Amino acid sequence: MISNSKMKELLSDIDLSSIEIKNYYSIFERENSENEKYWVISNETDCTLCSTSSVGTNLTDFEWKNNEIYISNSVNIKDVLNPSLKMFMSLKRILEENYPYQKFDLILSLSKKEDDIPPNANIRFYAVRDNFRMIDIENIENYKYEAVLIETVN
Repeated sequence: MISNSKMKELLSDIDLSSIEIKNYYSIFERENSENEKYWVISNETDCTLCSTSSVGTNLTDFEWKNNEIYISNSVNIKDVLNPSLKMFMSLKRILEENYPYQKFDLILSLSKKEDDIPPNANIRFYAVRDNFRMIDIENIENYKYEAVLIETVN
């Protein structure tokens, strides 16, 4: 797992191996009209007319936008982080077990309270195609969110 310094600080007192994993979501593999695979967390999401470009950005962008889980359940950032980690680890396991032939980036970003917006987390995933990534892993400290955790699965 790769994280920026803010996430490392939040995770410093959490044992990730003790996180209780439940299947909160299902992940569905689909194919578009060009027989290119894509993955979604909603069985209703459709990209049959989507196609990849030479670097795979179209399907990756589609997955990025459609595979978002938003969590905002408390004004305490640690109370937002805990269920987010459970969902993150659950998605990781599903991707590992069901789609071992595909590499994915799984991202958890956590934002602190700002103005009237309470602390919140976003979990997203997408298939890594042609080594194209939505997030520059080498420069994770520059990521716009307060704290970020990335796991490349498979």
